[in-house]
This record gives sequence, structure tokens and C-alpha cells, in this order.
Amino acid sequence: MTYAASQYQKQSGSYLSSREVEVMAFRHVNTLLTQAKDHDKKVAALAANLKLWSILSLSVERVDCPLPAVLRDDLLKVGSWSMRYSNAAFNAPKDLQPLVDINNDMIEGLSTEPAPYIATPSASQAYAGSAAKSSLELVG
Repeated sequence: MTYAASQYQKQSGSYLSSREVEVMAFRHVNTLLTQAKDHDKKVAALAANLKLWSILSLSVERVDCPLPAVLRDDLLKVGSWSMRYSNAAFNAPKDLQPLVDINNDMIEGLSTEPAPYIATPSASQAYAGSAAKSSLELVG
């Protein structure tokens, strides 16, 4: 790596948290999705949505992912749905608003301060009777 590249890398990203970068990515994809009025723009927007959710899914599947298991599972389910819907919408007259809505939910979730996750006996007991259920099923 050249000196200039190393200095750029050291300076870039030092101003935004990873959550802020993720929010920016979801907002960018939503802008593409809402402005996709012709086929070429729709394909580009769907490809960007697929790429975003693929990257997010891969990072959630990593063994060093710090998120609780139930949240990782839920993100993978939502990501899988979003990617399937995007693939189906490539050559079909599907409304893109459901993708925008899911991405808006992600923006909202990423924009809030995360509560500290503390594994306590009471937290594990809360999920003890519902090991097969996701947090989505438990909440709604």
C-alpha cells in the first residue's frame, strides 16, 4: 500500500460509526429504489439492494459477529426475504415499496441507540420456552 493510500485509509471512516455508514447505505439504496422509473434504473436499484443485503448477511453470519443470536437470525430472515423479492422483481412488474419499507425499518433500527446486551439468567429464561421462535414472533 502506498503512503498516500495508507493516509487516506487512516483518515477515511474516522468520522462516522459503522452504524452511520450502514444508515447511509440503506438511504442510498432507498433513493435508488424510489427513483427507479424505467427498467434500467429498476435493475440498478435492485442490484444495489441485493448487494447491500448480501454484504449485511455475510457480516451477520461471521463467527465474530457481536449481535445476539436471535437478532442475527432475524436479520438473516429479513435479508433472505429482501434478496428473494429483489430477484423476483428484476423482470416482473413488482412494486418496490416493500423493499423501501424494510430498508426504512433498518434505518430506524440503526438510528436508535442500542441497548446494552447483557446475558442474564432472566434473559435466557425469557427465551427458554420459545427456542424455536424468533424475536419477530415474540414481539408481534
